[in-house]
Amino acid sequence: MSNNIKISRRNLLQLSVAGAGLAALGPLANIARAADNRKFVVLVNLDGGNDSLNTVVPLNIGAYHDRRPSLSIETPLELNSGSAATSEYGLHPNLTGLQALHGDGQLAMVQKVGYPDANRSHFTSKDVFHTGDTSGLDANDKTGWVARYAQLYNPHSLGCISVGYNAKALQGPGINLLQMSRLSSFAYNRDGRYSGESDRRLQLARSILERHASNGNALAVQQAIQAGHQNIDKIQQIVESYVPNVEYSGSRLGQSLEGISQLIHGGGLGTDIYYTGMGGFDTHSGQGVTGGRHPNLMADLNSGIEAFANDMKAIGKWQDCVMVVFSEFGRRNFENGSGGTDHGAGQTMLITGGAVQGGTYGSDLVSADIRDQSNLPMEVDFRQVFGEIINNHLGHDAGPVFTDPNQFGATALGIV
Repeated sequence: MSNNIKISRRNLLQLSVAGAGLAALGPLANIARAADNRKFVVLVNLDGGNDSLNTVVPLNIGAYHDRRPSLSIETPLELNSGSAATSEYGLHPNLTGLQALHGDGQLAMVQKVGYPDANRSHFTSKDVFHTGDTSGLDANDKTGWVARYAQLYNPHSLGCISVGYNAKALQGPGINLLQMSRLSSFAYNRDGRYSGESDRRLQLARSILERHASNGNALAVQQAIQAGHQNIDKIQQIVESYVPNVEYSGSRLGQSLEGISQLIHGGGLGTDIYYTGMGGFDTHSGQGVTGGRHPNLMADLNSGIEAFANDMKAIGKWQDCVMVVFSEFGRRNFENGSGGTDHGAGQTMLITGGAVQGGTYGSDLVSADIRDQSNLPMEVDFRQVFGEIINNHLGHDAGPVFTDPNQFGATALGIV
């Protein structure tokens, strides 16, 4: 190949962006940072509105059984051992791994979490949880709160990433942090018609990138593409060298958490926040008690978190980890006529990790909360929970991340 080859800027970009939409990473498209021992957060989004009352079950409130004659759980898992022992609540029978974490004093249950003037629309509540902002309904014009965090405190394309879940929280005008369905998908697109030429074309594109002189905006795009190529190489190396030490389930959440684990096994990419999630929680009908839709979701959630916790413990990273399980809202206190529950408001957030102070946070549920209201009331703002984790675990000021004036005062919870 001649060093005098002439190529237009358009052709340069066409050749170079063949892999994984590299230029779309925006202004944070820098090279993955060197491995370090940073603390990190894993966010698990339960998409559709999880039924908190059948996840963390009130044991001594008769109204729970009265308002759910066919859906109430009769024999939840007990939480009566360990430093955070309680006789007020139990867990869904399929959450045995979370029961063990509670017994170790490493599962926090935050009651009555939500936001002021809650909206029971999936779309609106998701927008609020993703942007941290209740001031408007069009989240497409807003920056997600995770993206704001990255811009402020960890400004590179892999400072915060999502695996297996497409989250508006990582997006905003001019910025798109890396989001991928699975690690293996973060790779170069290969031309199926000429698959044997793919490696040669990639080599050509890289050679052109290294020698093509650019300036201004073109230089920024070129640098973003080059960084993307290097990030792809690093992630592929991590995937190829990964040796599992626990078995993850084949569920979507299990595979997503294993993907996050692979990155951590590989020394990390300078990532502070990992985002993932699972769908199916909009249980208007056929919800089930110990078998069926919601119990199956609880089993998937349990197996994913249990495997990830054991994995992080095995490699000495559990103390650096905080996992947060949340949904866009809870469900109604009462069952409907279709064997399910409808959209509610307040929810119970679950938080675990080696640095978590286990126990129950927020005011306890009382009979009137379930007997006299349609939804669990909201007393703890979800931004208070995330903010405390940013402040106390990641070591950054959450104030510039959550600027919406329409939020409850941040009384310290003491979770981490």
